[in-house]
Amino acid sequence: MRNPFRHISLYADMVVSTDRFSGDAEALTNAPNTGFYYVKSTNRTVEMLRRWRVARSRFPPTHDQAVFNEIKAELAAGELDIKFVFLDTTLFDGFCQFHSKMDTVCTMHANCCIGLENKVHDLGNMAADWKNYTNKVIPLEKRSHESRWTFPAKCEASMGHR
Repeated sequence: MRNPFRHISLYADMVVSTDRFSGDAEALTNAPNTGFYYVKSTNRTVEMLRRWRVARSRFPPTHDQAVFNEIKAELAAGELDIKFVFLDTTLFDGFCQFHSKMDTVCTMHANCCIGLENKVHDLGNMAADWKNYTNKVIPLEKRSHESRWTFPAKCEASMGHR
């Protein structure tokens, strides 16, 4: 939707989106979502990625995102000393910690949603909302903060919250 790289921290070894953002971009208590991440190419980050892949055998049958969440503290400590920055969900939005405002969002992720049909439906609504928002005659920078995303109702229901 907007250029996400304007919000990527250059001092971080890895920048990762979140399902839930705590308000502190460096807090390891953030719930990472590895659907969107940026890794600086260094010898330390190559080793970090290798350890992440190898760690899957320690947590079977867990998927890569859950494994990352389990090992992020050990990657941040020790000789690797990986510097993580977690992305604010007001810019890198998703369905877990949903923000309805459209004025700042860069990406939208169909997290906290079960079923491909539910994801496609609710992301389809988001795409239609974005198309409507960007088709307005007023330049993006001067648009009202009143424009809002359609609530991801099918995804919310798929998680058993309705």
